[in-house]
Amino acid sequence: MKKIAENRYPHAATLFKFCKEALEIRYEGNVKVIDQDVGAILGYDPADCSHWKKGKKNIRALSTLRTIADHLSIDERLLIDIASGKVGFDEAVFEYRGYGAFGLSGRTSENLKKEFFKNPTRYQGENSRATFEELFDVDRPSISKTVDSILTAGRFEEAPIYIPEICQLFTNFTVTADTTLTKAVEIRTEGQGSDVKVSVLFNGNEMRPYLRFLVARELYKYLVASGSAYVSHIRSCPEEVIDIRANLFAGLLLIPGKMLRREVEKVDASHDIVNQLSETFWVSKAMMNQRLRDYMENLT
Repeated sequence: MKKIAENRYPHAATLFKFCKEALEIRYEGNVKVIDQDVGAILGYDPADCSHWKKGKKNIRALSTLRTIADHLSIDERLLIDIASGKVGFDEAVFEYRGYGAFGLSGRTSENLKKEFFKNPTRYQGENSRATFEELFDVDRPSISKTVDSILTAGRFEEAPIYIPEICQLFTNFTVTADTTLTKAVEIRTEGQGSDVKVSVLFNGNEMRPYLRFLVARELYKYLVASGSAYVSHIRSCPEEVIDIRANLFAGLLLIPGKMLRREVEKVDASHDIVNQLSETFWVSKAMMNQRLRDYMENLT
């Protein structure tokens, strides 16, 4: 009977799985990624590749992780976190995909413009004469106003923002840990209109940074679906814009501009500023990088 060696380095196996998924994402399903494609990143032969995949080969050297980071065009700190077990597979993939746009621009804007002018009635309806700019306005000032109202209602004045306490402001929006889930997070919705109830369940004993962002996103969608007074001043928009508004809402809620300004003044400039701020606000380094760029562009 063939003896099967134990998985001695589970985090290395997770790293292999992540690298394969990252390549799948890069090729957008147009290329079938095989195990040897992952091994080729480090010049491994099939045997070494198989050992890496099965967790029989430890992958922790900084130079090796840097090679992978350069190949996948990602921050090597994410790979270090995967290799050390600090970040799991689901979280790593979410970080690689990114936190979505906080505004409508670039290719997304161009694609929507093409679709709008090709089929305007899809968005305008029979009686609407709204322009593209009016329909697809992210309306950052209104989103910011909503966030400020929630923070004021909950008397949140210091970082980090506690998601459970935010959720307590809304009777029909709940977040619960459920270790029986077979996936990282599950969103359950019941009812509609003002009676809609949303339950966000996550698998684990702690709410990781990316889950905090996902919950904040879902909270915005709940506010819109329920017709909450918090969003009554925000004009309705197509689903594509709701997703962007939800991203922006989550970013502003987890890292409010006023708190960010205050915390930036406290950081030790001789050390990694992004790392210090991400720990203060309980967000990932990728999220903090994006929010800092967003703040510099908009000053809110």
